[in-house]
Amino acid sequence: MKLTILGLPLGNYEDISLRAIRTLKEAQVVICEDTRVFNKLWMKLRSENLVESNFGGKLIALNDYNESFKSEELINEILAYQGDVVLVSDAGMPLVSDPGYRLVNLAIENKLEIEVVPGPTAAMTALAGSGFSGDRVMFIGFLPKKQIKKDRIWEDFRKMNEGVTGIIYESPLRVKETIGEIGMNFGEETKVVVARELTKEHEEWIRGTVAELRENISNLKGEVVILFRH
Repeated sequence: MKLTILGLPLGNYEDISLRAIRTLKEAQVVICEDTRVFNKLWMKLRSENLVESNFGGKLIALNDYNESFKSEELINEILAYQGDVVLVSDAGMPLVSDPGYRLVNLAIENKLEIEVVPGPTAAMTALAGSGFSGDRVMFIGFLPKKQIKKDRIWEDFRKMNEGVTGIIYESPLRVKETIGEIGMNFGEETKVVVARELTKEHEEWIRGTVAELRENISNLKGEVVILFRH
C-alpha cells in the first residue's frame, strides 16, 4: 500500500507534470480539499486531451474543517482498501499551508509507503521572481488572526540575523495591514514584494518599500504572497 502526495498547478493547468498526469490516471482513490475543484481541473485536462475520459476513481474530501477527525477514519479506509491512494490539495503542493499532515503522519505510523510527486508551490515561485536572496528563508505561511500570536512570530523573526527573506501567505483584504506590521517591526524602508495570482491570467508583481506600498496598494483580488527582506 502506498500514499502518494502529489503537487498540482497553482493556477495554470499547463504546469502539471507528465508524472502527475500518469499518477492521477492510475489512481483509484484521490483525497482532495474540494472535489469540485479537482473535477474542474480534470475537465480542463480532458478538454486539452491530456486525459481521455472523466475521472473514474473515488474522490474523498479532506480539508481544514474535517482533517482533525477524519484522518484516522481515512487511514482505516485505506488499510481496508489495500490499494494505493493519492493526496492532493486544491493547488500547489499538499501540506504547504494546506491540510494533510495528520493523514501523512498516520500513514507513516501504519507503515504505508510514502511517495511524493513534486509540483509548484506559491512560496518558492514567488521567491524566484522576487529578486530577494533565497539563501536564508523563513516561511511563515498564513499569519494567525490573534495579534498576540502574530507578535510572537515577528519576535522570532527579529531574533534572526539580518539577511533573511520572509514569505507570508495573505488574504488580499489584509495585505495593507500586514505590510504595515512589517513596517512597524522592521522599518518603513524595508523592501517588500507582493506577488498576486501567480501563474494565472492576472498575475501581478508589486515592488517597493513598506512606505511606498502602504501608500499605493489597494483593492487587490486573488491569492497573495508577501515577501520582505530583513
